[in-house]
Amino acid sequence: METDLILSVGGLPPLSARGCVQELMPINNGTFRRIINGVLLHLGHELKYRSIITCEDKTSLATQGLMPGSLVRVGCIQRLWQKVNGEETVTLEREAIEGSVGAVDSNQQSIAIRQIVGQSVDLMPFATPTDGECFITYRPWLMMRVITYSLTTHEWGLKTGWRLELEEI
Repeated sequence: METDLILSVGGLPPLSARGCVQELMPINNGTFRRIINGVLLHLGHELKYRSIITCEDKTSLATQGLMPGSLVRVGCIQRLWQKVNGEETVTLEREAIEGSVGAVDSNQQSIAIRQIVGQSVDLMPFATPTDGECFITYRPWLMMRVITYSLTTHEWGLKTGWRLELEEI
C-alpha cells in the first residue's frame, strides 16, 4: 500500500500517492460578537473541517468524478486526538476508519481497547491509568465536497503532483 488515504471518488493509481500531506483546518461556521460587557462570544454551529491534500510522485490522481461540488467520502491520513479523563467509554467526534483507533496514557503506554461500536470506544477498565488521563487517536472518515483540484507536471524532472481541496458537508 502506497498511502493510507482513501477517496470514494476518483482514485489513486500506482505511484500517485506516496508521501501525501493532508492538512485539516476548522471552518469558521459562525461569527464572533462582543456583548455589552465586552465578553467575546462565538455564535456558531458544530465543527466542520476544510482539507487540503497534496502529493508529488510519478503520476497524478485519477480525476474521474472529482468535479467541484462532487461528494467524496475521505478516509483521512491526518489523525485526530481526544483527551479522556477517566472515562471507560468515549464517544469519538467523527466515525473512525476501521483499525485506526488507538489509546495511550500520559506516559505513552498503550491502553487496551475492549470494543468499538460506531463512534463509541470502550477502554478496558483495568487499563485506565491511575491519574485517569489518556488520549484516543484515530483516522476519521469525513464526508466532503470537492472545492477544486490541480495537477502539475515537471516535464524534465519526471515528477508530477496534485492538490485536492475539500470541505466537510
